[in-house]
Amino acid sequence: GGMGTTLVDSLSTLWLMGMKVEFWEARDWVRDHLSHDHVGAVSVFETTIRSLGGLLSAYDFTQDKAFLEKADDLGSRLSKAFHSPSGIPYSETTLNGDKSYNTVWHSKDAILSELGTLQLEFRYLAKVTGNNDYATLVNRIYDIMEPLQPPDTGLFPLFIGNKGSKPDFGNARISLGAMGDSFYEYLLKVWLQGGKKEDNYRRMYDKAMDGVHKYLVQEQPGVLTYIAEMNNGRINRKMDHLSCFMGGTLALRAYTNPDGLNSDRAQRDLRLGKALAYTCYQMYAQSNTGIAPEYVRFSDKNDLQLSKHAPYYILRPEAAETFFILHTLTGDPTYREWGWEIFQAIEHHCKTDIGYASLVDVNNPEAGQNDKMESFFLAETLKYLFLLQDPDTELDLEERVFNTEAHPLRLLHLIQ
Repeated sequence: GGMGTTLVDSLSTLWLMGMKVEFWEARDWVRDHLSHDHVGAVSVFETTIRSLGGLLSAYDFTQDKAFLEKADDLGSRLSKAFHSPSGIPYSETTLNGDKSYNTVWHSKDAILSELGTLQLEFRYLAKVTGNNDYATLVNRIYDIMEPLQPPDTGLFPLFIGNKGSKPDFGNARISLGAMGDSFYEYLLKVWLQGGKKEDNYRRMYDKAMDGVHKYLVQEQPGVLTYIAEMNNGRINRKMDHLSCFMGGTLALRAYTNPDGLNSDRAQRDLRLGKALAYTCYQMYAQSNTGIAPEYVRFSDKNDLQLSKHAPYYILRPEAAETFFILHTLTGDPTYREWGWEIFQAIEHHCKTDIGYASLVDVNNPEAGQNDKMESFFLAETLKYLFLLQDPDTELDLEERVFNTEAHPLRLLHLIQ
């Protein structure tokens, strides 16, 4: 449709890897050919984190107006999805039309991670364009969700009804993996993006993380620690690869704790973040390829069991993300070694003549590859693995925040 998603999603990786010739070639394509005029229905969430995030990060690094003009055009088209009766955006919209709606398989509900993973991008867009309507749309989502936060767990279910005048809960399943993950990630990062001044976002995040510690964390001395899922109060001993982002996010929470890194809560978060990082490393180390599956299960003794129902690997980045953040914050070289092991396994099992392929079964190297490479492999996985080994990166976690697609955006108060 002319969106060039893989190219746009790769822009910040090209810049940070020093591939400036390729970056400026990509800029020329964006300037001269990128168009949303012929693009129909898209996922609001995926388009925001990949395309809008990619354009804005490229603008943040270069101040090149070509990126901002395309981002503003895309943001205005995506904004139509926010006009629901509840104020919670629809999951899909037509970029070349006026139709917005929820995806068929959850037609009455929005997905938690999707409605809560738009804020970094639209708030940044508002700042650099001067159009505060963008920020109003996404800040309103938090205003709507805050009074709905369950007082006991602090954790939201995965489905949020958005077709009535008031949102409601569409199910009782709680997960820090698929459909839940980045909602919580953004609560912390939006607070950081705003200069640590919007305390309601930090409070929402802290309530949720206290609930994670109390209800979802499964730990025993001498065995692996993991974050389980919960449905109607019952624990499901399953952890998605997606949940591996939590190791880094908890470390970031600890290092930005208003009471200081040495406070009890910060130290608790840091211990858990490190423990989860080790569990995610074992998800890779215990497979026959050295690569992790889509999710793992655990016995009642917390023994890790590779999933027989989802043994595939689609080039996911979350473990590398956590290793990068922990290495950056703590300086512990262990995380760099783990990242190098993962990179070598990907090179051996996933690399092809023209790109990188997904794996059918991480425990059976003979099962072969799938002919598919998600754009997030270039945007996230390769970027985090590269930054882990780069001692001279220009990135500073006190100046920029990564969106969930690993596109760095400058904190709002640092934008000239």
